[in-house]
Amino acid sequence: MNKLALWHNAKSEYSYAYDSKTLHITLRTAKNNIDIVKIIYGDPFSWDGDKFGKPFWKHEILEMNKRYSTDDFDFYFISIKPPYLRTKYAFLLEDGSDTYIFGSKRARILNDENALYEQFDLSEYYNFPFLNHEDLHHTPSWVKDTVWYQIFPDRFSSKNNTSNLKWGKLPVHNNELYGGNLLGVIEQLPYLSELGVTGIYFTPIFEAPTAHKYDTTNYFKIDPQFGTNEDFGLLVKKAHELNIKVMLDGVFNHCGYEHPFFQDVIKHGKDSIYKDCFFIDQYPVINFPLDQSGKPTHYHGIELNLKTFAFTPFMPKWNTENPITEKHLLDSIRFWIEKYDIDGWRLDVSNEISHDFLRQIKKVSRSAKKDTFILGENWDSSYPWLHGDQLDSVMNYDLSYPLWKYLEHKIDLSTFKNMVTLYLATTPKNVMENMFNLVGSHDTIRIKRRLEDDPRRVKLSYLWMFLSAGAPNIYYGDEIGLTGEHDPDNRRCMPWNEKDQDLDFKSFTQSLIHLRKNHASFSDYDYHFFPSNILIFEKIKNDDQVLVLFNNEQNTKVDIPKELEGRYINLLTLEKIELHDKINIEAFGFLLLQKEF
Repeated sequence: MNKLALWHNAKSEYSYAYDSKTLHITLRTAKNNIDIVKIIYGDPFSWDGDKFGKPFWKHEILEMNKRYSTDDFDFYFISIKPPYLRTKYAFLLEDGSDTYIFGSKRARILNDENALYEQFDLSEYYNFPFLNHEDLHHTPSWVKDTVWYQIFPDRFSSKNNTSNLKWGKLPVHNNELYGGNLLGVIEQLPYLSELGVTGIYFTPIFEAPTAHKYDTTNYFKIDPQFGTNEDFGLLVKKAHELNIKVMLDGVFNHCGYEHPFFQDVIKHGKDSIYKDCFFIDQYPVINFPLDQSGKPTHYHGIELNLKTFAFTPFMPKWNTENPITEKHLLDSIRFWIEKYDIDGWRLDVSNEISHDFLRQIKKVSRSAKKDTFILGENWDSSYPWLHGDQLDSVMNYDLSYPLWKYLEHKIDLSTFKNMVTLYLATTPKNVMENMFNLVGSHDTIRIKRRLEDDPRRVKLSYLWMFLSAGAPNIYYGDEIGLTGEHDPDNRRCMPWNEKDQDLDFKSFTQSLIHLRKNHASFSDYDYHFFPSNILIFEKIKNDDQVLVLFNNEQNTKVDIPKELEGRYINLLTLEKIELHDKINIEAFGFLLLQKEF
């Protein structure tokens, strides 16, 4: 047995409370190294009678299911319900010749049943002390069924435009203001509703000098470029009437250079009452050139005298341990929930915010409105933030990365399936179902440009996203074929003239939204992969089952596994199709099928 490949950790993504009565437990082993894996578990205080001359620990032994496999590892899974909400447990591993018991300290061969009790005491078992209800991952029930739509306000829609720039002018430059505003968004709410959108995620809309608004000046005021606080209140009201949730972008890791607290530090230095609201290394704070208006100019390569987001003096980092900072930011969070009834916060640079302050954000938000959603901008594996006390979800770049690489032909099919399988095996199910899934955002190349402006390949990306557990997000304009390179080109104006839109892709997006709402299998956790020369997988949930043939290649001759042969209905065209030994699928095409019974 390959002991080095064994991996488990209690109270982690390998052992977590799925609900108030259920534990999900996963064990990793080497690929095809173990024949049978069982779990031995019981209450640590449940001892009864006498066996082998000593007290007998009451326990259960259940066989685990090999649920996932990569090229290197197998992942065994089981769901158990400890009757007293606490348990000690270990694993029994059979490799054909020996039986091992693997616990928190070691893996050891068992020679007979007696050895289970004499050679391996409970101090070497894993422990899940108690399933406390307040420790559970409680995400608002509405989140997992939401279809999000991300809006960059200056570029989405404008009503009574006062900008000197022509709407849609190219190329796009940083800090150009095109005149998009909240009244323009209100005007397009029927469009979003018709598309099937049920949640809007706004990038920042608070007062700030830039076009992107990630350099907040006033956390309590809508930027006049976008309108007024009253305009925003009307927008939320109108959106809610259409059953559309509203989520704001909260920039609480840092503020803007022009924020009055930071300006006070610049002016008064060590004597400023706000100096400890930031991380000042030395004074004077300004050690970089300023332009005639007093704003930073060239600063690259300069060692700054304070901590900032990245290395930009435009964005000084908040010290959220400071009580003035803490009150200022938490008051703003409470303000927008209580006064304007927003439904969620997306937290910018959430992985650089202290865990303690994230817990405070969660508590304040939930006390103001019990079903407020807290989303984090984390770009990596994020379990430390997803225990239930901090973030509800993260922007799921962890699943975007393998999809991008596969569709760009940077990795092969086998590697793609390995990456996805590792994600499935190590992401808690109650987290996965609430993930914020995306194929692009304001921080990435547009998905259409990433895939060489080929709408066939973009359809593949959207198909995958809508077939993933979690909530799909449409970056504004993707649905009508908007393209663009990195920032700022990925923030072009939304074209509202239908002659400038890809209406076929818009119809395709609407169809995916409709199908997802009517097929439970679309949002199931697992992809059941089949061996073939293209990506073939099933999604199954309860009585609903769909089969997907996903051709990311030029070749069109597809090998159909024997067990999949039969008659199906194409869910997009409603045409009947028969799968047999080999079939033709056009390059970068797909089939979305349901078995005909």
